[in-house]
Amino acid sequence: MVVAQYYLRIRDVRTTGGVPVGDVVGGSVVAELEREADSLSHAILRGLAHLGAGEAAKRSAEAVTRLTEQAIGLPQQFADVCKASALGAWRTRASGLDSEYALFADFEHPHGPRHAIALFVEPRGRGIVKHIGLLGAMSELDPGEPFHPKALEPVAISHAAVLIRDLLESSYGPLAAETDDFRVLIASARARTLRVSRLSEPPAATPSCRPTRRRW
Repeated sequence: MVVAQYYLRIRDVRTTGGVPVGDVVGGSVVAELEREADSLSHAILRGLAHLGAGEAAKRSAEAVTRLTEQAIGLPQQFADVCKASALGAWRTRASGLDSEYALFADFEHPHGPRHAIALFVEPRGRGIVKHIGLLGAMSELDPGEPFHPKALEPVAISHAAVLIRDLLESSYGPLAAETDDFRVLIASARARTLRVSRLSEPPAATPSCRPTRRRW
């Protein structure tokens, strides 16, 4: 969360004349972190490579490779940075393709608490995210809660990955370029992770999960 918020501030830096210089500032930040060559800098660079986009993410990934080759580890409390895995995905039961709906996905880090991404979607065009949230795990809700997984429609994780990615792109532009909300960066990164780790999973037969005029 901290890295995502700082990445947005770096990305949007402009000169006093209004000229975007985020790539220049980002390159300097990455270079300085690599020069520090300590475990915390390594963890931050991993976060930038995972959550960022464009030149900042590319340079961060290259710096991570070099620090790893130098046997510089990670702080114990951040050893699982960027290693969240999906536990499940669900959506509210909709009466039709023109209905608003909510989409949820649960994740966990190997050494951290479980958490969820929540998207509340208005199905205009490809679908527009009205609200986005980072929550405690859905599976830890009281069974009587309206958003407990037992009350929702399950969605195959691979299908949820594509759906989340496309919803975020249609709402915030490619690479989340049109957002200043750190939660969007985290959700985008989670969707990329889902897609990579679950490519072999067969899609679920849940056509009601598709926003209107979806491209498949």
